[in-house]
Amino acid sequence: MSVGLIIENDEGKILAQQRLKQPFYGYWGRPTGKVGWGETLLETAARELMEETGITADLRVSGFYHKMDYTEGEDKLLEDKIFCLVHGTNPRGELIADMEGHHNEWLSDEELLAKDKVFESITEITDLARKPGVGFIEQKYFYDQKDY
Repeated sequence: MSVGLIIENDEGKILAQQRLKQPFYGYWGRPTGKVGWGETLLETAARELMEETGITADLRVSGFYHKMDYTEGEDKLLEDKIFCLVHGTNPRGELIADMEGHHNEWLSDEELLAKDKVFESITEITDLARKPGVGFIEQKYFYDQKDY
């Protein structure tokens, strides 16, 4: 299990992260990270947020996301992941823009969607995070083998 972080600042911008490693080199999405042994989901979210961005935020579980990645054309299953989606508000600290393996940036929804490579689920996940309660998304995605 991993956490997916949807962090919003006071200006209504979302913390976006561009991957600078494989798989999905160059794709824009959200910070994510694996749940550590003995950690709660919110402890993992707080740790990953600090490690990957240098900031903290007020966090809550907003949903779960089951993502299955297949190769385009061959329909070969490449990855099968479950994310606990964690919504964060009131971010504090200095955002570290560039770290090994990724670049962080505050972007509006429109700015993010204008990027060349954006994960298909980005809008659906953001919308779910902004709703009260806890939701669920399950999707199959097809990628070119070169993205892996």
